Amino acid sequence: MTVQFYIILNEHAGSGQAATLWPQIKARLDDAQVSYQLAVSEYAHHAILLSEQFAKQLPDEPHQNWVVLAIGGDGTLHEAINGLTKQPRTYPIPVSYIPIGSGNDFARGAGMATKWEDAFDQVIQCTHATNYDIGTYDETIKHEHGVFTNNLGIGFDAAIITKANQSKAKVWLNKHHLGSLSYLASALDVYYNQSGFTLTVHVGNQRDIYANAFLVTTTNHPYFGGGVGIAPGATIEDHQLHLVVIEKPNFLKLMWLALRLVFKRHLTSKAVHYYQASKVHLTVPAIEYGQLDGEEMGGRFFDVYVGVNQYPFWFDLTI
Repeated sequence: MTVQFYIILNEHAGSGQAATLWPQIKARLDDAQVSYQLAVSEYAHHAILLSEQFAKQLPDEPHQNWVVLAIGGDGTLHEAINGLTKQPRTYPIPVSYIPIGSGNDFARGAGMATKWEDAFDQVIQCTHATNYDIGTYDETIKHEHGVFTNNLGIGFDAAIITKANQSKAKVWLNKHHLGSLSYLASALDVYYNQSGFTLTVHVGNQRDIYANAFLVTTTNHPYFGGGVGIAPGATIEDHQLHLVVIEKPNFLKLMWLALRLVFKRHLTSKAVHYYQASKVHLTVPAIEYGQLDGEEMGGRFFDVYVGVNQYPFWFDLTI
C-alpha cells in the first residue's frame, strides 16, 4: 500500500537535534520519492492541534492512504496521537514515529530501532498498520481525558521530570548525550523533598490503600525515564496495564532498590507492589506531581481512571 505522510516535526526535540537532523531526513524522504506534507510544531501542545485539525479534514472512510508521522521525542508522539483521538473515528488514521528525543521510551518499548536512520526504514518500508496498545485516562477532578503511549506517573518520577525540566543544565547535557545525568541529579534532590502520600488503588473488586506511596507508575510497556525497566514483563500487545507502586524507602533501601531495578529484580521487593489489569482507578487526596509520557501534568489531587485501548501504528518491526 502506497501512503502519504502528514509529518509533524518538533524542531526542539532532543534539545534541537531534530532541527539539525531534518535536512538529512528530508533528503532521505526525497530520495525514496515519498509523498508528504510538513507541519512544524512551534510551541507546547501545538502538535495536538495540528493532528486534530488534520484528522478533522480527512473524511472518515476506509482505505485512506494517510499516516501521521511524528518526528521528535516521546512528547511529540504523545501530542500527535492525542490530537488524532480527540474526535472518535470509525477508521482511525495510523500514527508513526521517528525517535529523536532524549528518552525515546516508546521506540524502546515497542521494539523499534532507537537509531533514527533504522527507524526511518521501519516506517517508510512498512506496508500495513498494526494495532498496538495505548493507555487511556479520565481524570475526574480537572475533567481531563486522553491517551498515553508510555506511562502515567504520580509522585517521584513526575517530580523528577518537573525538576529536571527546570534545570538549566538539562539542555547542555542533552546536547552532549548526557541527559540522564540531569535526571539523576534531580532524583537525589527530589528524594529528600518528596514525602510519602496516601494512595488508593482500585482494581476490580479489590481496594488497596497505601499510606506512604512514593512512586506510582501505570505503564503500557517496560520502560520509563529513558530506558529504566520498571515493568519488565509488559508489552504493547498484552492488552494490560502494568501498575507499579513503590512505598518510600530510606536512602540505603533506595540504593538497594535501584540496584535491583538495574537487574530487573525489583518487583519481588517488599516495598514494591505490582498489578496487571485492563482497568485501574487511582486516588491521591494530596497535591502531587503527575506526568504523562514525560510531559508535566503539574501538582494536583488525583482521581483518575486508567484503561487500555488499541490504535493503529505504522512501522514494521521485522525491518
